[in-house]
Amino acid sequence: MKKTALVTALVLAVAASVFAQGFGPGMGPGAGPQMGAGMAPVDQNQQVIKIEGKLTLYQGHPAVVTKTDTYLVRLPSFLYGFISELKEGAQVKLEGYAQAIPYAQNTWMFIATKLTVAGKDYDLTQMYANRAAMQQRGMMKKPGGRW
Repeated sequence: MKKTALVTALVLAVAASVFAQGFGPGMGPGAGPQMGAGMAPVDQNQQVIKIEGKLTLYQGHPAVVTKTDTYLVRLPSFLYGFISELKEGAQVKLEGYAQAIPYAQNTWMFIATKLTVAGKDYDLTQMYANRAAMQQRGMMKKPGGRW
């Protein structure tokens, strides 16, 4: 009886592990329906735009709300701890690039390249310098191979 139960459990474990493999066609990183869904196409010819207003929280994200549009501001998170003036209600001037957010009218993701708060300018261009290089290889991968 013990041998039969052990053999049955072993067969079921092997069968489950065979069917759980993710190496079939259409499998792998970025193949699922959730990967890339709802992402806006990248526009290579983006123009630098300037926005000015008060920094607010919009659904838990830092944003600048103008008369017609809402810009969700993407800033390096460590800036919030080192710039004491950078808080909710602060008057800011931002330069950078805006990308439309699908299914949200008049709402933009704003990637800041220059921040002006309390009369001080902060250059953020180096924060995103190697962004494209990291996306091509992925985390933990070497340039020439899988690992």
